[in-house]
Formats: sequence, C-alpha cells, structure tokens
Amino acid sequence: MNTNTLEVRALRVSNILAGLSSQPAQFLRALFRMPAPTLAESTAELLRLADDYEATQPSYAADLRAAATAATRY
Repeated sequence: MNTNTLEVRALRVSNILAGLSSQPAQFLRALFRMPAPTLAESTAELLRLADDYEATQPSYAADLRAAATAATRY
C-alpha cells in the first residue's frame, strides 16, 4: 500500500460519511445504483495505474499491464 492508496481510501471514507450524515436515504440509493465499471473502463484504469507506477515500481507496472491485457482476452 502506498500514500496514493491511503489518500484514495480516506477520501472514499470521508465521502461516504459526508453523504450519510447529510441525506442518508438518497445517498445509499445512489451508492447502490452505481453501475459496475465496464471492461474497457477497468482496463483503462489499470493502464493508467501502470503508467503512474512505471518510474518507481516497473515490475508492478508490468503486472498491471499484463492484467489489463489478460482481461481483454476473455
């Protein structure tokens, strides 16, 4: 886990808490209606992450690219 991961998780938690405190029913309905990302969106996100990690963790970046490529085969 790196600082980016912690920041994203903290942001998600704070967004959830803010939504629950202001209008809980509407927030929960919207949260459960969110569609799952498509294969193209997931693949693009993996490739963006790979680009981000390339300079500091090239083997992890290669793993992310391999996962993105493997996902498109099925």
